[in-house]
Formats: sequence, structure tokens, C-alpha cells
Amino acid sequence: MDPATGALLAQTAEGHSVVLGLMRCARIWFCPVCSATIRHKRAEEITRAVVEWLQRGGTAYLVTLTARHDYRDELADLMDAIQGSRAATPAEITKARTAEAEAKAKLAETEAAARSAANAARIAAPKGQKRAAVAAARAESAGGIAKVAAELAEARAVLGQTRRQAGAYQRLITGGTWAGDKREKASDAAAEGIRDRIGYIGMIRATEVTVGTVNLWHPHIHAIVLVGGRTEGERAAKHVVEVFEPGADQLQEWEGHWRAVWTSHLERTNPKYRPSDECSIPDCKCDGKGHGVDFKRLETAADAEELGEYIAKTQDGKSPAQELARGDLKTAGKDNMTPFEMLFRIGDLTGGVAEDDAPGHGSLAWCLARWHEYERAMSGRRAIEWTRYLRPMLGIVGEDTEEGDADLLAEADAASEFRGGVAVTDRGWAAVTKLGLDLAATEAAEGTDANTDPAALTTRVRDVFGMAGAAAEVRQLDSQEVADAYAAILESNAERRQEAAARRLREEENAAEEHDADEAAERAIQTIARRRVAARNAT
Repeated sequence: MDPATGALLAQTAEGHSVVLGLMRCARIWFCPVCSATIRHKRAEEITRAVVEWLQRGGTAYLVTLTARHDYRDELADLMDAIQGSRAATPAEITKARTAEAEAKAKLAETEAAARSAANAARIAAPKGQKRAAVAAARAESAGGIAKVAAELAEARAVLGQTRRQAGAYQRLITGGTWAGDKREKASDAAAEGIRDRIGYIGMIRATEVTVGTVNLWHPHIHAIVLVGGRTEGERAAKHVVEVFEPGADQLQEWEGHWRAVWTSHLERTNPKYRPSDECSIPDCKCDGKGHGVDFKRLETAADAEELGEYIAKTQDGKSPAQELARGDLKTAGKDNMTPFEMLFRIGDLTGGVAEDDAPGHGSLAWCLARWHEYERAMSGRRAIEWTRYLRPMLGIVGEDTEEGDADLLAEADAASEFRGGVAVTDRGWAAVTKLGLDLAATEAAEGTDANTDPAALTTRVRDVFGMAGAAAEVRQLDSQEVADAYAAILESNAERRQEAAARRLREEENAAEEHDADEAAERAIQTIARRRVAARNAT
């Protein structure tokens, strides 16, 4: 909360209460409150995009991708295998490069010292014993060289880990079979890949994680893939110029290719991860193709709209948009939990609820250990991601970045007109939250058609704040004053975001300068090492 503006408890035109002006973390993986709003807005975007494409005459598929796993597998390793590893920060890259340069210089010095010692032994040994003396000197130095060489190998391995490694998902949309051979000398047949034959224009990918009692972590990917279009232009100028129906043979070729690539890459990464690509269960929905990759065609625009509640598993229907976006609402089923179900169980157990009475499974210690592993593995990863330039091709504005998530939260708050409300100082809000009265304060701001008097709203809210000794921290506002106050809050937030963006840019520029300086230092270290070697050899 901004100390200068405080918070607003406002009543919407529909009578609902909202709390405005609180700072939001926008952490879609870890915050149930922010995740619900972000995912709801993302689901609306996805639904609009899919409906738009189907109404144009395009084709869409919901593709689900999973890996085999068991209780011994770390979530971070599984995520690296299916989604790819995360790139390190500039500071981490600089540190790793410096360590490698220092290890290389140390090895050069150690090898130079070994050669110098062998040369000295040869000079000092009497005639006829020189070869044996050199061999003994080299044997004596071998252990030190091996130790330093191992340090260099470890430093190089750490540096290698700072580079983003592609996962099975990235492999689906790379390679000549998929993309074709675009070189001038390529034949017409080789130039066209599967992507061209099915008219791939992009996809929207979401990653979901559950945890079970037997096999623990189960990360998997849902992707809505849009095909049946021809595009022209590059980057931001890319646009659809033709829509067509892909042939059955081309669609079958695509499905077979993705199944093979997904399975083979996971097997190369770790044979344990190889998903099934055949099934002998009678009448299984996989049709004998195995459970690693599932293709489901969305036949009509109504499919995209009706399947909007799929991930939520509500009584209103199922939706591919919700399957992608609303991971916060899913229940994992028997013997499994979503991360937020696990978090709520942690809250119940911490609050004194007996293990047998709390929803979910596992002891408090077990749940905490799993949650900490989940945070480490998922931090910095994208939850919902669109193919670059797909959004503008379908008329969807905004970004799917973390900054875009924060903007969605602000837009959701500003979506309603207000009847009235109260302004609360940061000290007053801290007082009620400390006593757990923030929900009661929010409920007090609600109203009905028969109870919309701003004075009555203020009285109800002040009564709650009075329980925390903070009634004086509440100030009544009419509808226009609420709108003006919230506009000021949004303006302040926008300024902070601009300052944060400028700060990130400065940090990136500083990191680039540090990288250049590190490379110069590495060259200097290598030069010094060579000079030392030359000096020792000269003596």
C-alpha cells in the first residue's frame, strides 16, 4: 500500500465491495488471490482468441503433454525436461564466467609450474637418469594438475547451466521436419515443413503442476494450437492472408511427429521420463496411442466458449481456455493436490486442524517441504505463454509477461463504477489486518439496492475499524471522490511501474558493462598466465 494514498474500500454499482490501492504481488504461481484474478482475465483472452480464429474458419486443437515420473523425481528436473531450463540472471552469468576464467588461469599456471619442475629435474639429474627424473617430476605434479582440471570442469559445468537449455516443448517447434529448409538451395519439397502443410500460426501454452501421495510431482502442459492459416510479413507486421482446412494426412503427420519428438526428447533427457506411446487398455480414450500426448480438436466456436470452465470443473461446463488458464480453480482429484490445495492444507494444519480433518493429504512437515520445492522449481517460469506476435494477429491487446499480469490486476479493479466508499490510511488498514478483521471490513462495505447510503456504509466500516482502535483512520467518500482517489492511485502505480522499468533497464545495461569488463579481465588473466609460462620456460 502506498502510504501517501492509503487504500479504498469501495462499493460497486452492483453492490459488491472491493479493496483498491493495495499493492499486489502478481505472482501467478504462488499467490491464490492474485492468481485467481490474473488467470480469470487470461482465460477471457484465450477464449476471445480461439473464438476469433474458429469464426475466421481456422482450426484449433487442445494438446496435452505429460512425462512419466515417480516419487524419486525432483520437480525442477521434470520442469527442465518438459519446459526447458531457466536462463540465469546477468549477475549469475558474470559470476560463472569469472570463475571459469580464474580456473583456466590457475590450470595454466599449474601446468607451467609442472613443466618448469620437470625441466629443473632434467637439468639436475646426472646423465643417464634424466628421463627417469623427468617422469618422477611429472608424476609428482599429476595430482595437482588433475585437481585443478577438475575445478575447471566444474566451473565450465556451472557456466553451461547458466545457458537456457531447450525442453521437449521447444523441440516440438524446431528442426527441419517441422519448419522446413528455408535455404535458397533447398528444393521446393524440402523448403516446406509440417508447419507449412498444416498452416500453423501459433499456440497458447500453459503449464500445470499437481502433487500426489504415490508419484509426487506431475507437471504437464496444455496448449491450444491454431492451424489452418497462411501468413505474410515478419515479426510485428505478420498477418493472416488465407484460411484453409488442413488435410487429414497432414494433420496425422503433425500428430505423429509431435508424439515422436516429445517421447524421444524426454527419453534422451532421462529414460525414466519417457511417456507411454502405446496402450492396450480396451476402449481407452487414447485409442492405443499412449498417454504422453493427447490431441483434442475444437470443432466450433461454441466449443471454445463452453469449454471455458474445464479447468475449474464447475457445473457450468468445460473450456479449453479455462483448461489453460484457471489452474487455481482445479482440484487434482483423489490422492492428488494442486499447489494451492496444498497451501490451504498447510494453513489448516498450522491453525490446529487435525490431519484427518483437513482437506488434502500429508503431514505439515511433508507439505511444507513440498511447497518449498515447488517455489524453488517454479520461480521465474512462465505460467501462460503465447507464441510471439500471435496476440496482435488475433486482435488481442496487451502482453503475457509478468508486467502484463500486474496490469491485468489493476484493470480488474477499475472495471466497475462505484456508488461510494471510504478512504483508509495505511496505519488503519494495518490495524485491522493485524487482528484479522480485513474480511469483516470488506463485507461491511457491501450493499444492496435498499442500502446504498454512503453514510451508512461509512458507519458499518468504522464500526469494524473501531474494534481495532482505528475508527479515526476512515474517511467517507462519495462516488466521484472514490473515482478520483482511485485514479490518483492508478497514476501513482503507473509512475512506479515506469520507474521500475527504467531501473530494470539500467540494471541490464550495468550487467552488460560488467560482462564486457569481465571478458576484458579474462583476457588479461590469460595474457598474464601466458607471460608467466613464457618466463618460466625462459629460465
